[in-house]
Amino acid sequence: MFNAKKGSFDYWQSWAEFYALLLLLVGFLFAVIIRSAWISFIVAFLAGLMAGRLIYGRKKKHKFTHYLIVVGFLFGYLVGSFGFDKKVIAVLFVAAALLSYYLHDKGYVEKVIPFKDPTKELWSK
Repeated sequence: MFNAKKGSFDYWQSWAEFYALLLLLVGFLFAVIIRSAWISFIVAFLAGLMAGRLIYGRKKKHKFTHYLIVVGFLFGYLVGSFGFDKKVIAVLFVAAALLSYYLHDKGYVEKVIPFKDPTKELWSK
């Protein structure tokens, strides 16, 4: 994670851990800011939908790294949700992620919202 020669953070070797930690903090802050149980459940469901889209978009490469990032957000959100039922939040998140992945896989969402890989557009020019 840290470059022993320079004593600095090596981003290219540890980018997945960096984003997992970043989203862990973002998830924690979201959960701490939200005070309503229903809004917390809705945010967990919407975040699960986005996680399913992320995992579907990267299903050919870097699978584990994106799972790590998604689990980082979920863990941060669960830790920060004081007083709410963590099992309900986790089930909503996972169910939404699976639903989103299934809808993308069957092509229902692709017809409405086309998925474009920004790296392909960036390097094709």
